[in-house]
Amino acid sequence: MTYEELKNVEINQLIAETDLLKLAKECLSIVDSSTMKDKEITMLIESAIRDLERVEVDVKGHIEDNLVKNTIIIYVKAHFGDGDINKRTEYLKRYKTNLRELQFSEEYQKKEEVDNNA
Repeated sequence: MTYEELKNVEINQLIAETDLLKLAKECLSIVDSSTMKDKEITMLIESAIRDLERVEVDVKGHIEDNLVKNTIIIYVKAHFGDGDINKRTEYLKRYKTNLRELQFSEEYQKKEEVDNNA
């Protein structure tokens, strides 16, 4: 298994272990029993997680934190479907604000692992 495949498995497992899909559907006004858009929503959740990881936010360590969840959901809402462009612009603006707050907060940063064998 490649590193990229392993990373996908980890993110999919993270989504399965949390209520992110259910929460995203609720925020998009989609009934939980509907599965028609699950792949698209899951893809957007994965993209949000990867974007947070790109700026060194410890998503896995803070996945139950409401600021992290909110940031992921705002990303989903900004990119889902062909909605109102003004709302999408506002969601993107809010997402970027949250992303910056998380990126520059020491509390949410990935901790560097110290190699004691070095």
